[in-house]
Amino acid sequence: VLLVTALLIALIFEFAYATRVSLRAAVNFRDSQRAYFLARSAVNVFAKYHDLQDNIPQGEWGVVPIVSEGDTELRIRWEDERGKINISKVTKDSDAYKRLDRLFDIREVSQDVLAKMTEKMDFRLITELHQVMSDEEFQKAKDYLTVYLGLETDQGKTINVNTASLEVLRSLLRSLGKDDSPADSMVNRRNNSGPFEKPGDLDSISGIDSETKGNLTTDSNIYKVYAHATVGGYTKQVEAVIKRSTAGFDILYWRSL
Repeated sequence: VLLVTALLIALIFEFAYATRVSLRAAVNFRDSQRAYFLARSAVNVFAKYHDLQDNIPQGEWGVVPIVSEGDTELRIRWEDERGKINISKVTKDSDAYKRLDRLFDIREVSQDVLAKMTEKMDFRLITELHQVMSDEEFQKAKDYLTVYLGLETDQGKTINVNTASLEVLRSLLRSLGKDDSPADSMVNRRNNSGPFEKPGDLDSISGIDSETKGNLTTDSNIYKVYAHATVGGYTKQVEAVIKRSTAGFDILYWRSL
């Protein structure tokens, strides 16, 4: 009787342990899937609703309050590709070449890199820049460059004055042979008085002529979105590039971790 009882107790404990392991595995899988689809949904929400973009400043992580409570948190960060220099096709007579020349001077990137870029010419991913520059130079330049504006009708010629960095605006002005001091005025104006609503508002900035305004815009439709979702002890990340249109949006790039 004692032997049978001991065997039954051992079997019961083994069964209980196996059950707890299976339950924990199921919970982990559930949380992992919830985190992934939550991060994925953040990209769709950003693409469809401009309010999220208006409430979270560009380049900063913001918490989405609707779903972030308890052990669940959803954060999102976005960048406007129209506020960057397009390098999808770099030739010596292109606008991109002139702007890169000035940007590399500002960011202290070797001009040899620009020569190598004209040899490769076509770029489809920013990470392809590792073929022509070192990791240190890549970190200096990557935040100011995009490869997605080649899809636009103007091939990425115009830059959004409301979302471009000070370095990009200075590079643009210098590439046109202009004094770059209006770049500081544009950034101060949008920070203190809100974004420019139309190109005509640039007339209030001293030193802005028609040629400069022809290279600037206040509209954007291509964005890079980062979503970071945590459920329980699991975190999933999604990085996407979307193109908005009146019909909805298209996904140009997708990467999940």
